[in-house]
Amino acid sequence: MKKKKLIPIIISAVLFLAGCIITIIGVSISKGTVNTYPELDPFNITDEDVGKTFSASIYTDVMYMDDTEIGSLYLLWIYSTNTDDSDFLTVGGETEESGLMVIGFDVPKRVLSVYEEAMYTGAYSTEKPLRFTGTVHKSSDAITEKLKNGITDYYEYLKEIYGEKVNEIANEEAFEESYNSISSYYIEIFDTESGKTYIWTGCAVMAVAVFVILTVLFGKKFLIAFGILILLPVIILVISLVGKFRTMATVTEVSDGLYKMTCNYDYKCDKFINADISTIDEFIEWATKEHFFGIPLEFDTGNFGCCGFTAGTPEGQRLFGRNFDYEETDTLIFYTDPKDGYASYGVTDLKFFDIGTKQGFDANSVPAKALMLAAPYVTMDGINEAGLGVGILQLDIDELHQDNGKPDLLIFAAIRGILDKCATVDEAIAFLGNYDMQSFLSRSYHLFITDKAGKSVIIEWTDEETFIVEDTACTNDVMSNNKFYDPEWSCKRYDTIKNRLSEKNNILTKEEAMKVTSDVSMDKKSFSTEWSCVYNLDEFTVDICLDRNYETVHSFSKDDFR
Repeated sequence: MKKKKLIPIIISAVLFLAGCIITIIGVSISKGTVNTYPELDPFNITDEDVGKTFSASIYTDVMYMDDTEIGSLYLLWIYSTNTDDSDFLTVGGETEESGLMVIGFDVPKRVLSVYEEAMYTGAYSTEKPLRFTGTVHKSSDAITEKLKNGITDYYEYLKEIYGEKVNEIANEEAFEESYNSISSYYIEIFDTESGKTYIWTGCAVMAVAVFVILTVLFGKKFLIAFGILILLPVIILVISLVGKFRTMATVTEVSDGLYKMTCNYDYKCDKFINADISTIDEFIEWATKEHFFGIPLEFDTGNFGCCGFTAGTPEGQRLFGRNFDYEETDTLIFYTDPKDGYASYGVTDLKFFDIGTKQGFDANSVPAKALMLAAPYVTMDGINEAGLGVGILQLDIDELHQDNGKPDLLIFAAIRGILDKCATVDEAIAFLGNYDMQSFLSRSYHLFITDKAGKSVIIEWTDEETFIVEDTACTNDVMSNNKFYDPEWSCKRYDTIKNRLSEKNNILTKEEAMKVTSDVSMDKKSFSTEWSCVYNLDEFTVDICLDRNYETVHSFSKDDFR
């Protein structure tokens, strides 16, 4: 072999070996074999622990606080033991048996989705601990104040939801104990995801080394063969992506925090509905495989509260009013017109896609617009051209996973199926009856469904049964006579909606309907009404107000999405 060929081959072989070593290090980090740390008892942190990295298993409830320079700050209620009384809402007087501590966790953006998945799996659970690795830091006054405000906001939120009944769920003594249990330290979560960077870097180095060696050995023949192998898939890929590129090109900023999009690609509704998805992890895996080539994505999942109602208009039409109460988020309204289904509008929060957050993507960036392609799969509320409306509302009961021998249907898929395939409430009920319902994020949900004929129902589930209640309004309380129903439940927002409807004999103008959404809107520091919609089921239009700004109404019809 000529010397001029031997030198680049030797250099490439050394690079290949280096790539192998980098990849092995990455695998080791990912599996935790390189980084092993002593165990930490969060109840016995001292100044000597500051700056050191530890691991621990804890029982915890969790609450998002704010974005930070590296990721997001969370408030954690940590319990010293796994007992039936470990929920912070009922810990008053239980400190001798299960100690309580409130502490901040600063979670880097790169591990946010993985860590949130673990937190929400363990949150509100007395069975599964959360395992973490992190570095101890001295807490600042700013962090302590955020934790105090978070406790206050959550208590105020519960009072808003449960009214006079709040003391049965979360008494002031329990919250006072939370205030007194705030730690003077916080934990910065260790970035175990850095192992993936090593793995990708190592693989890239090895690939370059192999490419150089083959080019040196086989010259033009290899380059031609390589070009054909690369070019053909690229052509096929470009053809398949035309609809998605057209969709991304339609993303437009309507106003600060509000975006619109026209869905010009086949989002495979039938495939989504029949994917037999039962968990949020399976949903993310399906979405990334179908539309993002299996590339790992970070979805910022969280819990939310809402309300919905329906009323007639003086002209004989039907309105569907809806509030979405959540953490600060940007909003996307989008239009779909599938070949084998009804055209529809949907609204979703962009925080779910980590868009518009402090450490996330700018909504006008290419990555953000690509992530918005998944919007049809996470519709929070919407209507279709047949005059059917649906909204999802959270319940304060455990996650639902029916197992009655039917195909699984994630509640997000249920909303998509209803909007694409159903023209009436009765058709929606029949559609849902074909599946076992699945929820996520340690919570159950119910659906408020209404049509232009004036029928409106709340659909709820237990593990064994489906329950249907006819009503013109809905909030976040169980309303059917099932095992979770509380006959003494009360909700100020529900009462306000029903009173406003009664005062007007269930007849409202769209301006009056928007006033009702204003009357029951929420205004908390970390949890408030992000959008209010009034849909006209007959005219197939929607009015939307953001962030309780009811002076500014954005109106949309299908012509606005051409």
